[in-house]
Amino acid sequence: MEKRHFIAHGYFTLWVLLLSLIPLASYWWVMPTPDSLHGQLYLISSLGYYGLLLTITALVFSPLASTAWTRPLYALLLTLWLLYLLIDAATFNLYLFHVDWIMLEMFVMDFEGLGLPNAVIFAAIAVAIMAGAGCWWLSRKAYHITTQHALRAQPLFWVAGAMLILFAVNSSLNIWADKYHRQEVSYIAPYLPVYRPATSSKHAATLARMLPSLLPATYGTMDRAAIQEKSVVRYPLEPLQCEAPSQPNSIILLVVESWQAAALNPEVMPNVARFSQKATRFEQHISGGSATIPGLFSLFYGLHASYYPAFRATPAANPSEFTETLTDQGFDVRAFTNSNLDRFSMRRLIFPRMPNSHFYHAKTDAAVVNQFVQQHQQTTTKPHFDFVFLTSSHSPYKYPKDFARFTPLPSVKGGYAFNKQADSTPYKNDYHNSLFYVDYLLGKILDQLEKNGALENSWVIVTGDHAEEFNENDAGFWGHGSNFTRWQTHTPLLVHAPGQKVARHEHKASSHQDIVPTLMQEALGCKTAREAYSTGANLFDLPNNRSLVMSSYYNNAYWIEGTVLDRSTGKQYAWGDIKNTRPVLDKTKLHQLQDEERRFFKDTESRALLSGKH
Repeated sequence: MEKRHFIAHGYFTLWVLLLSLIPLASYWWVMPTPDSLHGQLYLISSLGYYGLLLTITALVFSPLASTAWTRPLYALLLTLWLLYLLIDAATFNLYLFHVDWIMLEMFVMDFEGLGLPNAVIFAAIAVAIMAGAGCWWLSRKAYHITTQHALRAQPLFWVAGAMLILFAVNSSLNIWADKYHRQEVSYIAPYLPVYRPATSSKHAATLARMLPSLLPATYGTMDRAAIQEKSVVRYPLEPLQCEAPSQPNSIILLVVESWQAAALNPEVMPNVARFSQKATRFEQHISGGSATIPGLFSLFYGLHASYYPAFRATPAANPSEFTETLTDQGFDVRAFTNSNLDRFSMRRLIFPRMPNSHFYHAKTDAAVVNQFVQQHQQTTTKPHFDFVFLTSSHSPYKYPKDFARFTPLPSVKGGYAFNKQADSTPYKNDYHNSLFYVDYLLGKILDQLEKNGALENSWVIVTGDHAEEFNENDAGFWGHGSNFTRWQTHTPLLVHAPGQKVARHEHKASSHQDIVPTLMQEALGCKTAREAYSTGANLFDLPNNRSLVMSSYYNNAYWIEGTVLDRSTGKQYAWGDIKNTRPVLDKTKLHQLQDEERRFFKDTESRALLSGKH
């Protein structure tokens, strides 16, 4: 490639970056103004994120600059970027909700379902034409000016260097803010489009040591009311009206890592299978997603897991109403786990008022269970909520040798990474051995509950955070977090009501987000409509037809009566068979789900009052 072509390519990208500032400024307009130096610096440095994004794009697609035939392709690519920003900015200013691939597709193919009048569509087409023509003109102008005026490359390197510095500043601020709960910084992230800031708990302390005056190792102190004004969400929609029962029942939530529904059988998990004979078993139970964070978020909030990023940005403003109500009603709220709930803001979201003395953290599941049993051997008159999270069934599947019940075992753990179509038998045996061990530990808990009579006055819920796949669809998927089929999202759910003696089976689709509203109504005496704090249903009054939103660590999908629609890629497939890519999807239910996803975002009027800008 001739040097002048590369320089022209760079200047064209720079001009598009400057044009991007126009829609980006609209996000700043709707955002509550940062009232701290850190917040202001974070907002300004976010430009480095977008600048670096376009710089990398320019480098990757630089071969397109070599010929006059391929240059329009790069102009088209950046036109699409500008169009995305314009559409997203318009949507976000209305709903505080960023668009994704599915919404873009609906904007083009099903705009009536979005409630958009024809005038808006014609305006959008006009903007698209102008943006395309403008980018093509800029592209030609860049090559013309570079040739006529012999523009030099040095300014481009200076700009790229400045973007890299700004990006480093932005990332450092976000790492520090995430670790030290600095919500005067973290509240900004949900307002920015296609924004995935860096987080690293282990590097935050290093940054604090290096820059103690700028990034002190002190935790944020913003109160709930102050940060609620900056949050993009309004939760709950109204104050909850809950009247504690005169004799409240305790609640015990037992969660197993990576628990596939089919593994709940007498051969793999005899103790839990025996317990299911006096509980309600939900045969088609779906996690909030295919990974731990969306699973736990939906479990404790009763919301679609797609809300998690917005809630994570301001955890002090939006703690779980379920655990808040438990604390308000005098429950002893306790957690037993070897998982680090401080990561991803989970402890701040779920257990903000839990004293350290009630957070029992151990290195192994066996030690976790021993701590739980010791606590339950002590008599107490207070009701309690206990969360037990066992993780031995997470890859690489940990268990003592005595529990190697199923053979043969893999010669190399995780060897399927080298052969996606490997025989799944040894890997699944290894997984089942870990569940056999977890079942033994759960058996100790269940025996203790029965021994001290707790089953007579306790709700006991047993479920998984998500499921685990072993290439059941012959599509090369293993583990979790990579798709939304039943193999990664269908997990067991057992609910034992106080004093329940006989088994019940529920075949309607249930979800993690149904557990909170059920307990709020059945155990905590809450009369407020579920819609004010949840997108779930009561487990004992499930709808016949069901639609849900599921999430992974980086993606979301709609689940509509057994059909999955991936929001990032637009792929559509059957929940039970990822190779079945043309199942029917009810568009009306899709629109209803999208309305549910917007329910807890602030409306236009409340945003105007809070921001003071309109």
